[in-house]
Amino acid sequence: MKIMVCGKGGVGKSAISVLMAKALVKKYKTYLIDSDESNVFLPKLLGTNPPRSLVEYLGGRKNISKKKENIIINAFAEVGKGIVLNNLPTDCVSTSSEGIKLITIGKIRNFSEGCACPLNYLIKILLKNLVLNKDEIVLVDTDAGIEHVGRGVEEGCDVIMIIIDPTAEALALAKMFKKTSEKLNKDSWVILNKVTPQVESLIEKKAEKEGIKIDGKVRFDENILFSCLEGKELNAEEAKLDVEEILKNLNLI
Repeated sequence: MKIMVCGKGGVGKSAISVLMAKALVKKYKTYLIDSDESNVFLPKLLGTNPPRSLVEYLGGRKNISKKKENIIINAFAEVGKGIVLNNLPTDCVSTSSEGIKLITIGKIRNFSEGCACPLNYLIKILLKNLVLNKDEIVLVDTDAGIEHVGRGVEEGCDVIMIIIDPTAEALALAKMFKKTSEKLNKDSWVILNKVTPQVESLIEKKAEKEGIKIDGKVRFDENILFSCLEGKELNAEEAKLDVEEILKNLNLI
């Protein structure tokens, strides 16, 4: 299964992705793909070193275009099968102490470096041509917002997981992602993150009014806040338990 983790900036996509990976790796060979071109802290949250990016391996963004789609596919493909993650160059995969495999698409770090279009195109081609074994699962931590929707990246996933926080903006974006999933005939799950007792009932009522079904809730966890502030491996207590419960309810663990 290929799960895209989407949502507006600041909802906690990376933290939820890492917590899911830590739970799923007990049952599956778990790959976490970092497709956010701006955030460089995912390896730290996972407790591993950053791998060489796939864009760098392919010779830079100038080599990522529709004219070179077959070159991209053939760089990682198994003959007659499609792209197999086990075939990726070893320096393009970092492995956490739990066995989670981290893959990075690419980053933008310099002034006037150019847009993220080639990075979105690469993850789109990767997901569309990716062939998984029954014991493999892929989580994609996406960039904030909706650019990847405009680029059609969701076409290659199986499920869109929409992370929202208690804000009107997050709910509005969730409606757009739900429409995208319906148009693509794909499943979608809405996960409410950073829940506190003060806002829980209010955000649930607003979500119901907008026709949004919440499939799981993750409590606000100060330990995550401190981990992100210090740039260290993710530490979570309540949020970890909530994510595990969500995955059980979704029949993933």
